[in-house]
Amino acid sequence: MIVRYWMTESPATVTKEASLYDAFMIMKKNRVRRLPVTDSQGALSGLLTVRMLSPGRHLDSRLSPEEEESLKQRKVSDAMIAEGLVTCGPNDPIEEVGALMRIRKIGTFPVVGNDRLMGIITESDILDALATVARAGDSNTRICLSVPAKQKTGIIFEIVDLCKRYRMDLLAVLIHPLAGSKNYLVMVRVSGFRTREFLDALWGFHYQVISVMEQKR
Repeated sequence: MIVRYWMTESPATVTKEASLYDAFMIMKKNRVRRLPVTDSQGALSGLLTVRMLSPGRHLDSRLSPEEEESLKQRKVSDAMIAEGLVTCGPNDPIEEVGALMRIRKIGTFPVVGNDRLMGIITESDILDALATVARAGDSNTRICLSVPAKQKTGIIFEIVDLCKRYRMDLLAVLIHPLAGSKNYLVMVRVSGFRTREFLDALWGFHYQVISVMEQKR
């Protein structure tokens, strides 16, 4: 999974010379809480969020006359993040971008390519991507196994072999360490008419099957 297929392309933007009031109205119109700041050539200059306009500010909140006047008197450049702005590229792996978001405690990355803003990706986009891959279709069977670390590579070949043998579609394979254990969790999603035979054969390998769940639509 890579960023370009999950990002919002051509997002709403604002220039640093615009007033904060104009920026707020763009946010309200487009129902977004974050605005990339670009120059006339489309290069990224910074990032503005609704919270930078005023602490506790929400898009649905109504501005008082005093607040409106204050925002009109200030420019985007007065409030935006410019230094140390974290970005990602359109071909960066989703999982690495998501991990960096957690490390840096940032919920949004502008996506930059060829020195131009190409899109924006958020925590929600990352979650959507991972959830979509984990579900992998409408009718399938999810199997979770606990596998010793030294066997986590070999099991993939065995699963592929079983899928060939029983004419099953291998929709997804996810592997990650089990907390507090030396084992790995292997989650497999398969689809086909011979699921029961596939499962019986998998049990024959004597792996610890944690759960089997059928998903039907």
